Amino acid sequence: MILDSASLREILRVRSGHAVRHLANAVAVVAVGALTLLAPGQSGAQTLLDLQSQIESATQALQNSGGSNVDPSDGTADTSLDPEAGDRSEEADEDEDTKRRSATEEDADDQRLGLAGNPSSIERDYALRTGRAISQYGYRVFRQSQRAPITSGEISPDYVLGIGDELIVTYRGQISRTVSVQVNRDGDIVLPETPPIKAVGSTVADLRNRLQQVTGESMVGSRVFVTVGSVRLISISVLGEVFRPGLRPVNSFGTVVDAIGAAGGVLRSGSLRRIELVRANGERIPVDLYDYLIGAGGGATLPLQDGDRIVVPLLGPTVAVDGDVARPAIFETAPGRSSMAVSEAMKLAGGPLRPAGNRIMRIAFDSEGVQSVTSADARSGTLQRGEILQVFIDRNVVGGTIVVEGSVSTPGPRALDDKGSLKSLLSNLDLLSGSPYLPFAVIRTRDPSTLLPLFTPVDLVNVINGNQDMTLASGDRFIVLGAGDITFLSTPPVAEALANSGGACPALASLSSLVRKTRADSFLSARQFLVQGGTSTNAPGSVNCPPIFDQYPTLLPLLLENVTAVTGDVRKPGLYPIAQPVTLRMMLNAAGGLGRSADISQVEISRYDADVAATTTQIRRELLDLTRVSLDSIMVRPGDTVRVATRITTREQGLVSIRGEVLRPGAYDITRGERLSELLARAGGLTSEAYPFGAVFTRDRVRDLERQANRRTADELQKGIVSLLARQSQRSGSSSGMADAMGVMRDLVKDLATVEPYGRVVVEADPAVLAARPELDTVLEGGDAINIPKRPNYVLVVGEVLNPGAQQFRSGQRASDYVNLAGGYSLDSDEGRAFIVLPNGAAQPVDLGSWSTTEANVPPGSMIVIPRDLAPFDFLAVTTDVTRILSGLALTAASLNAIQD
Repeated sequence: MILDSASLREILRVRSGHAVRHLANAVAVVAVGALTLLAPGQSGAQTLLDLQSQIESATQALQNSGGSNVDPSDGTADTSLDPEAGDRSEEADEDEDTKRRSATEEDADDQRLGLAGNPSSIERDYALRTGRAISQYGYRVFRQSQRAPITSGEISPDYVLGIGDELIVTYRGQISRTVSVQVNRDGDIVLPETPPIKAVGSTVADLRNRLQQVTGESMVGSRVFVTVGSVRLISISVLGEVFRPGLRPVNSFGTVVDAIGAAGGVLRSGSLRRIELVRANGERIPVDLYDYLIGAGGGATLPLQDGDRIVVPLLGPTVAVDGDVARPAIFETAPGRSSMAVSEAMKLAGGPLRPAGNRIMRIAFDSEGVQSVTSADARSGTLQRGEILQVFIDRNVVGGTIVVEGSVSTPGPRALDDKGSLKSLLSNLDLLSGSPYLPFAVIRTRDPSTLLPLFTPVDLVNVINGNQDMTLASGDRFIVLGAGDITFLSTPPVAEALANSGGACPALASLSSLVRKTRADSFLSARQFLVQGGTSTNAPGSVNCPPIFDQYPTLLPLLLENVTAVTGDVRKPGLYPIAQPVTLRMMLNAAGGLGRSADISQVEISRYDADVAATTTQIRRELLDLTRVSLDSIMVRPGDTVRVATRITTREQGLVSIRGEVLRPGAYDITRGERLSELLARAGGLTSEAYPFGAVFTRDRVRDLERQANRRTADELQKGIVSLLARQSQRSGSSSGMADAMGVMRDLVKDLATVEPYGRVVVEADPAVLAARPELDTVLEGGDAINIPKRPNYVLVVGEVLNPGAQQFRSGQRASDYVNLAGGYSLDSDEGRAFIVLPNGAAQPVDLGSWSTTEANVPPGSMIVIPRDLAPFDFLAVTTDVTRILSGLALTAASLNAIQD
């Protein structure tokens, strides 16, 4: 076999570099075949088969490589050897700018519509009309290359032999040998020791029989076997709208599909349904490749004959099916028709994705070329040329199911039984998980008249016990609340929303808006428990909204409208919604049960009763003694408040600590009304070194009062500083030093507002004195602290003296004597305002004049304070107060440290 003229023309259509390389490859293959002929040890038949196969493969490679430089839009080759290239060059140069601009616009449209590659004009037009990419049906299938020639395997006995077929004849008997012979151009085969035998037009079976007859006559006792070694190649003309029109070599088993594949496939401007196979004798056979695509075969699978022509005409009328179908595409109408039945188009598109619930629209042109959209039926009607059938899923609804959410084992859809009963749904309690709250669940359905969402409360306890049931409808949602959802009702964010302070999540914002728009007492129980009970202040405020309230914001107001408040001595005081009246036992169980100190003889229920026609709401309170009545006989309704009293106890809350010079220091629990003398006796009494006159007694409540008083004083002083300084400036007639004075005053006020008080209380701690004067015996409170120091042997002298510090205590010494021991007064001292702080915390002024006869006694551990003269500041009215307070605080701290040390 040699390269035919069609192959040589194909080589000329590609670029010179590619042609040289591929031709070199072909020559190399031929050389390998020639060397194989000369190689010893192989039969001639096998060598001929291999050589022919390799040459055919090289030819096919040349054909395929030629297609790699083909423009898929029109099938012309991109090569300077194209005979028509010179004629087109001048026209291409003139239109280059116009084509570049048009290509840029088309690329933008293709990207917007999702078109990939190089779409055809008809694909681009349909994409513009549908709004998304849609391709022509079937063209990619025929872009396959020619199938490889058959060189092995059994050939059918019905195969008709032709010129170029190779036969392998094997003799067994008197002579045993194998001969490879080819049907020559005369149509004969020539075998040794037999005359030429006509083979052209005969089937393999007929030729085998004739050879057996001839062999039996000439070689008695021998048998002959005939097989086809390799089949011949035939030349087929493929014309029209294909990528590489012209003569194409295919093997004798080739079909129309093989020939079109050898020609590179059909252009998208060509028809797949109006192809004609023209025989050498003039017979015309119509070929519809859609039959081949759907597996029916037809003319597309007919064997080709040498000299056949395949004509691919231009594309015929088209319609399109788009949307939710298995295979959206552009389809060509059947030969001889310009329309297509809707049912046929839907069949080609694979049908809708869903068997029902589809919406089908038909896009057609009117006489003015304006597109119109109408509804269509998938089982009737006809699509005219250019019309589009669009299929959409009309609804995405699952019937016969409800959705369960919240505190359930597996959230999601559940199938309903024939009756749609909630009781049957809850027959399997494994549906509930975690900590479900059974007294109040919600069914979200739709109002049949308005189709608006409707929340219906339901008591799951009664449903599970068989006392109540509810019919569910398809599409309903069954919401089971959990313990976390119920706990959220009693948190500060809900209290703030009820106080019209907004909220951080949609549910709280919805609740705040509802409270702001209405003045009804729908949330009275919740508001009284949360806002008036101080929940917004005492509890932490950073609480996230549960997901169920984020999903259904209107669910939160529904719960708060139906809450019952449980307060007092229960383990989990809070708000608990109920769908209908429940027993007091169930209500207390929801609140965690009674506390250990609960007084069940004093249980109060506040009911808010209002008849339908009543204009006011009546409050009715019931006091119950649960030792005489059953918890199951008392019903609690939504909106009620249950208060469980605490038994009166003599035990005081908190501990009292005693330190220092007692025999058994530590923390002691106390009873109501217990006094300091009793605590000292429990602690074993005082040691021999104790100094009860210097006892330091602090109390938390006093500390809080001092802190509030200091802040209040600081606020008042802050407001009066400016006016006082202004008056001072007017009196002095000068503003010099006002800025410095203002800074000093602000620092003083800041210190006053931030200083931490000690909460010290002056008490009598000497057991002998307390026994003689019981009225001085202090009643203790939880949190009190007593420190009994050792007897000191010094007296502190602080303030404006030359040598501040501790002086040794000397019995009979006066305050002035201690001042003199400290070096005397400094220049800035104000001895007229001197005072003494006694060891028990009391303070009193002291007259240090030389003629004074009323100078106070100075016990050990006392502190003598000589203040600074404030005259240089000249705003005594303010600084005196501030300085006195700050000095008192500072000196008290120093006194405490000194005594405790």
